[in-house]
Amino acid sequence: MTRPVGEDRDVAHGTSHHARVPSFDPVVDAYDAARPSYPDDVYDALGPLRGLLVLEGGAGTGIATRALASRGARVVAYDMGVAMLARAVARSPGLPAVVADGARLPFRDGCADLICFAQSWHWLAAEQRRSEVARVLHPGGRWAAWWSHATADGETWFDATWDLIEGVCPPVHRSQRDTDWGAELRASGSFDVGDRIDVPWGREVSVDTWTQDLSSHSFVMALREDARSSLLDAIRDAAARAFPDGSMRIPHETRLWIAHRR
Repeated sequence: MTRPVGEDRDVAHGTSHHARVPSFDPVVDAYDAARPSYPDDVYDALGPLRGLLVLEGGAGTGIATRALASRGARVVAYDMGVAMLARAVARSPGLPAVVADGARLPFRDGCADLICFAQSWHWLAAEQRRSEVARVLHPGGRWAAWWSHATADGETWFDATWDLIEGVCPPVHRSQRDTDWGAELRASGSFDVGDRIDVPWGREVSVDTWTQDLSSHSFVMALREDARSSLLDAIRDAAARAFPDGSMRIPHETRLWIAHRR
């Protein structure tokens, strides 16, 4: 299914450590079918990638992996989800991939040009993630992390959707998307962190795909089956009322932080 990273002499370092990081394996099909890709401007902001060794944390089914590789990067993907990585490898045969988390990365000191996290950095314990990123990056190497958010605030269906989510998925709140993810690295003194980069874009998607996308998020996945079904039915109904033809047009924004290791 995967090729252990330990076989790559450029990056191998000991064995992987499996911490208690949530796995998205139970929703791999919904994740793979419905999660959107990221806009080209995100990758453009990373600069030329050809030939760079890129470690991708929380690679999942390989959404960002494929985009990074298409730009010539030598990507090594890692994730806690065996089924998620299996899907990434199935889509990109020969992809170096390893089951691992951010607590003790199985990579050599100073091996990486770039380590990036597409909607996954927040899952890792703060102290371990900072120290491991600093360890595996060479001086001047870069950390990058980004998150995409639907930004239809003020539209009745969207506000109703978040009211539903916040009502049954505490402590999830829409304001969490405003977190400054660069602050932690900036305060560590080991990184020079640039300003947040905002990339607006839009998505056209069916009501069913929108609902399936939300079903693959951790706060929905964690609910009991009856509560999850009720929530998704209510979300689908709110969207269907707003988009009776079944086709949704949703504004999004991807927020990106890039830091250089000192």
